[in-house]
Amino acid sequence: MKPLSFLFAALPFAFALFRAVRTGSDFRYFWVALAASGGAAATMMLARRFTRGPRLAVGLAAGVFVVATLVAMLTAMLLGTTPGLGILVVAASFGFCFAVGAGLRVAGR
Repeated sequence: MKPLSFLFAALPFAFALFRAVRTGSDFRYFWVALAASGGAAATMMLARRFTRGPRLAVGLAAGVFVVATLVAMLTAMLLGTTPGLGILVVAASFGFCFAVGAGLRVAGR
């Protein structure tokens, strides 16, 4: 489960790399992925002592999704991205990847 959790957590960075290579100059997704990763890590650290069992893994994953998505959206807006459906889709996708990674990591203990 642990390697699978790392794979999911690495997906936003892989997408950022793909975007940077494709455009040649757009590195904003790296900052968004890094910020979402920080939000996910902070959520996991705060919930560390409470995350035992599959039900709590689901709750942690939900919390990570919300925090990582909000941090990703805020970071994208600070970088000058226009608020809209595109920013929501990218932020939610990044948040989903980190949430699945967190859930798998906790469930695998």
